[in-house]
Amino acid sequence: MTRRAQPVPDPSNPGGFLPNGAAAKSGLNRAILSKGWYRFEQALTSVSRYTGTTVVKVPAAFTSQRCSACGHVDPKSRESQAVFRCTHCAHSGHADVNAAKNILAAGLAVTACRESAAPAGAAVTSTQEPAGNREELMLQPT
Repeated sequence: MTRRAQPVPDPSNPGGFLPNGAAAKSGLNRAILSKGWYRFEQALTSVSRYTGTTVVKVPAAFTSQRCSACGHVDPKSRESQAVFRCTHCAHSGHADVNAAKNILAAGLAVTACRESAAPAGAAVTSTQEPAGNREELMLQPT
């Protein structure tokens, strides 16, 4: 997502280049990189301890090229930014919805493997345990 804009050669002016939107792309790159995804992950993990949910990191490789119906991976299935049409089973739909289904399936597979791999009675400990129920903490007088 943060790759720099490639130069576009000017066919009418050898050695020259056409405008390629590099300034706008560099602004977008700065905005993406300034968000601090690691801190966002830390915040999600912290909140998940209070809500009892699980945060699972899923590798995103090929999720937009894999068919959520048959599992076939083909770059040609991703016709455009928004259109996904499987070259194997002819399943079609919105490309982002298809990728989200693949990410959900991968996350569920990871959690299923974790639950079966943990020995019975073993508790997962973290470096900081929650102090109590979040609602109780918010209702305490200050």
